[in-house]
Amino acid sequence: MTMSDLLDGGFAIIKQAPATIIGLTAVFVIPLQLVAGFLGRGVEGWSWDEALDEGNTSFEFGPSLGTTGSAIVLQLGSMLALVVVASAIARLMSAWYVGNDLTTGQLLRGTLPIAWALFASCVLVHLLEAVSIIGLGILPLAVMTWFLVTAPVIGAERVGPIAAMRRSARLVSRRFWNVLGAALLGYLVELLFVYAIGLVPLVVSLLLGTEGIGWVVPAAVGLVTQLITLPFVASVTVLIYLDLRVRTEGLDLELRAGEAFPAT
Repeated sequence: MTMSDLLDGGFAIIKQAPATIIGLTAVFVIPLQLVAGFLGRGVEGWSWDEALDEGNTSFEFGPSLGTTGSAIVLQLGSMLALVVVASAIARLMSAWYVGNDLTTGQLLRGTLPIAWALFASCVLVHLLEAVSIIGLGILPLAVMTWFLVTAPVIGAERVGPIAAMRRSARLVSRRFWNVLGAALLGYLVELLFVYAIGLVPLVVSLLLGTEGIGWVVPAAVGLVTQLITLPFVASVTVLIYLDLRVRTEGLDLELRAGEAFPAT
């Protein structure tokens, strides 16, 4: 698959089963955005009087304890939600191939036995990224690329966290730069969607503040944005995993052989 094929395929997967995929994403995103928005409440908005008062130098948009807690919850929660959704989409696409379909409930129930492996691998990968920051600036990107398809491996092959990370590194190593380029391109598209959907509402929220029920605005914007971007990124990750298996292991030939010789 080319870069454009991966991006188009990410949206095509969502369009194939929007209720199932977006419903699965919503299970994690809704509570995440509500908690993060609630923690970020109480921030004062823009004051024209203070801004025009040249003698007042105390007004600033510095981060408060609440906004810091909100950012931490969003960051950690989004990382965990992404690996769960990616593994579930890998299982969903496997079911499609054999002519079956899975509901949101079935995907959630199937995720429970591998949840520990998904969370453990997520923690290990991001710990390695954090440690690699001490080295060269490009090293965290390398770590991210090597272990990019860890979640789809767990979802499709039902292996443990360490085995999945090793499997991901082996698959990626043969096409490292292509995978890095695809991951960065997918991240760029995600950023474009985030700004296109949420820039204006977030600016309004910044001006009005999050006192009272004002915290609902950034929560709602974050919810709508993540319901689109998170399954897209997860779908592209799964397609990268499948593409690597086709290129390096002949997965397409193996599947066709299974169709031609079902007895074996």
